[in-house]
Formats: sequence, structure tokens, C-alpha cells
Amino acid sequence: MNTDIDVTAIYFPSWHVNDHYQAWYGQGYSEWELIKNTQPIFPGHHQPKVPEWGYFDESDPAWAAKEIDLAADHGVTRFLFDWYWYSGVQIMEEALENGFLQAPNRQRLKFSLMWANHNWGTFPAMTGTPGLYQQVTDIEENWLPIHHELEDFDRVVDYCCEHYFSQPNYATVDGRPEFAFFDVWKLRDDLGGCSGARAGLERMARRAETNGFPGIHFTANVGCVNDNVYCCGWDRVHECHDMGFETVFAYNMVRTPEYDTLPDDMPVVEYADVIESHKHCWGKIEANDGHHVPVVTFGCDVTPRWHRGVTMPYDFKSLNYEPIVVGNTPEKFGELCRLALAQAKPHGTLGRGIIINAWNEWSEGMYLLPEKRYGTAYLEQLRDALADLDTQ
Repeated sequence: MNTDIDVTAIYFPSWHVNDHYQAWYGQGYSEWELIKNTQPIFPGHHQPKVPEWGYFDESDPAWAAKEIDLAADHGVTRFLFDWYWYSGVQIMEEALENGFLQAPNRQRLKFSLMWANHNWGTFPAMTGTPGLYQQVTDIEENWLPIHHELEDFDRVVDYCCEHYFSQPNYATVDGRPEFAFFDVWKLRDDLGGCSGARAGLERMARRAETNGFPGIHFTANVGCVNDNVYCCGWDRVHECHDMGFETVFAYNMVRTPEYDTLPDDMPVVEYADVIESHKHCWGKIEANDGHHVPVVTFGCDVTPRWHRGVTMPYDFKSLNYEPIVVGNTPEKFGELCRLALAQAKPHGTLGRGIIINAWNEWSEGMYLLPEKRYGTAYLEQLRDALADLDTQ
């Protein structure tokens, strides 16, 4: 199995009880409750998802160790943890700090952070609430709103240097810790444009230097395939460069060109079309130069987060809901892995890499962890795709 490729899997850390969930939802809540209670909304809809390992506590280092071994044994080299920070308030950090970093085999994987810098509302959505990253409670306010300020960047970097960057298995580029942003447009808007965002990143890098690190390597998520706030408008790749990001990737490309014409009674897209969207998007991004890491999207099914009153037909597009991907068999996933590996290129001192979305985002229908329907077949496809590189 080829070991020269950095295979990063995005890790969503919402599968353990934490103080915020207890306060908002009640005793013992984690997002596993969404998964258990989701029902199919059309004939043949594969819901609910049933994890083969059960509804385990990822903040337990024994379970984290099992995840690490499973990932490493199938070619994953890094977990990219979604990281949530709201002006000093954190949520869901226990999966990383109490689980992964305390696992006895943690050295088998590298890790890094993606600041998931979006508002946090309630799941499942309230009836008629637009969007998934702006979901709010019935009193119409976000539980954890995000706003970027330069002074807060100092606290972010100080915390990361102490708790994460100093770890021997934190991922680096030329010795610099790698740090990603989920929503670079929120960063840009809060700081007054690209020049303000660049000043913010430069401040973060200088702060890392005062903590003994040679700066920070910044990576940007440029979104999906359509031109909206969470999708890839092609000129925005240049904006990322203007802001000071050295690497970009396109997260979750499931809105194919057919999205706008999907009927309200069947909000589905075929994985074969998703594969074509990936190829189109990769080419467009790379035409803008810079270092691009191809993303392999596992699939998409966000119905666990849709409001529970949904029945078909339903005007899901008016609420900015994502389509449901069908036909994402292990074999099709393996095909996309092979395409991404062929697309991945070194850039300067940066090696080849791909990102898989995701390791465990069950509530969005993206998971490499074994599920009852296919078990570890997706991981086996990844391992086989990497093995094929050795014979080329």
C-alpha cells in the first residue's frame, strides 16, 4: 500500500455527550440521537443508518484507539478534526482532547484542525428554518454565533500552540503547523475584505512564532460546485490566495448541475453525476494555480438534520437543503478515490494528498466507519486504490 500519499479524512466530533448538548437537549444527548430517529422519506431511501460499532463514545480513548487502527490499517494517514471555537467558548473538543490524544496508538495517525467557523444552531431544524449552518431555535437566535476579531486570533493561536501544535503527530508543512478554515468568506466579511483577512492570518502566524513555531500553513475550503456562499465560485480561488491561503480544497461537491431542476418529490442526485462534478471542479480550481488537494465526497444525506415534519413533495431548495446522493456504492466510491489519487500532485515542497469527506459525519450521510449495509467495504476500496498505485 502506497505510503507517499497523505490521505486525510475529515472527522466530525459530535458523537459524545458534552456540556452544551446537555444544556440544550437534555441528559445524555449526542448526535447519535438524530441517527437513531431518522426515517426514510421516499421508497428506497436508506435511513436510518446503523453503525456496526453501535452508538459509541468517541471521547473514550479505547474507542478512539479502535478508530485509529481501522483508519491506519486501510491507508488513512491523518484525521482533520472539525474544531469549534466561539470567542473562547468551545464545543465538542472532548473527542480530540479526551479521546484521540489520549489513545495509546495515537502515533499511527497525524492530525490537524479545520476551524468550523460557522454559527451553531439546533438539530433537527425547526419547521421552515432556512439553511443548515444558520439553523436557529424557536426563539430565533443562534446558540453559538461566530464573529471574527483580531484579538481573538491571539487566543486561538495560544490555545492551539499549547494543546495541538506542540503534539508530535500534528501535521506540518515545512515545519509549520497546518490550519484550515471552513468558511473563508465569513473570515473575509468579518475582517473587512481580503486584505483584512490577510492581516488576520499574518497576525496568527506571528503569534505562532512568538510561541516557538515557524509560522502557520493556512488551508482554505473553497466550497462546492455551484456559485453560492458554500459553493465554489471560481474567482474565489484567487481570493483565497489574496487572503494568504497557500492550499485550497473543495468540500462536499454534491450540487450537480441538475440540482435546480430536481423535483420536490425526489430530491436525489446520482453518485455518477457527483463524480463528474468532482472532475469538473478539480479542473477549474487547478486552472487558478496554487496548491489544490482533491476531495473525495463519500455521499450526502442530511435528512437527519431536516425538520421532522418533512414529507414529500417538499420545497427543499427554498430552505437551501442539500440533495440526497444515491448510488454511492463502494465500487463507485473506489472509482472516485482512484481519480483523486491520479489528480493529486506535489506542489513545491508539498507532497501529494487527498481529503475524504468524511470519516464519521453520519448526520450528513458521509462516513467511512462501518455501517450495517456495506461494513468496511468503502475502506477496502480506499486501501485497494492505494495498493494499485504501487503497481503503476
